[in-house]
Amino acid sequence: MNFKKIIIIILILLIMTSLFNYNENFPEDGKELLNIYDKPLQKCGNESMSNGSWDSKKKCSELDGGVHQICVDNIAKNLKNFSLETGQSDWSDKRESNNHCVCLGAWSLYNAKLNKYKKKKLKGKRVLKCDAIPKVALSKKYVRKFSQGWNKWNGLEINNQIKDGVNSLVRECLDTSEEKSKALKKNYCNFAKNISALNKTDTYQDLCESN
Repeated sequence: MNFKKIIIIILILLIMTSLFNYNENFPEDGKELLNIYDKPLQKCGNESMSNGSWDSKKKCSELDGGVHQICVDNIAKNLKNFSLETGQSDWSDKRESNNHCVCLGAWSLYNAKLNKYKKKKLKGKRVLKCDAIPKVALSKKYVRKFSQGWNKWNGLEINNQIKDGVNSLVRECLDTSEEKSKALKKNYCNFAKNISALNKTDTYQDLCESN
């Protein structure tokens, strides 16, 4: 009898763990994710595009796993050699005109390399579909060095690469002439204020401490 009870308890625990992991990987049923502007998250791709690491609604909504949350517009054209630069195969250059949800860590590493090795920067170049990037990307959940997020990428990461990934996103997606950018500024400042790698940067000083 005791043995049977132990088996039942183990089965119940396995079921609960499975349910917990499912809820972590995907948004809760009926729960709509917001984007970095506090508006409903938009699609990264369209019906004519091949799969770009997005969900069934073509949104960059992955909450765990690789954390594919950065929507890049026409990745093959706009981020040449992106996947090679981040230690992968050359899949990104074969995406033709398709968009793609890339991982937080890969996006950070790519920008960190541009800055560290003084390669041609993306300054002034529009490569992101900003309204398709979820607000949850700017949360403490993705700061840790030992789980996938801004600072983690398959053992290839550069120290404190979060500052390169987050600040490059903010510099491109924030337009002070647009009302919606007020929400992005607020979300960024609230996120960055307690992260030393971010709150000492020029971007943070300019946006969050200039007033």
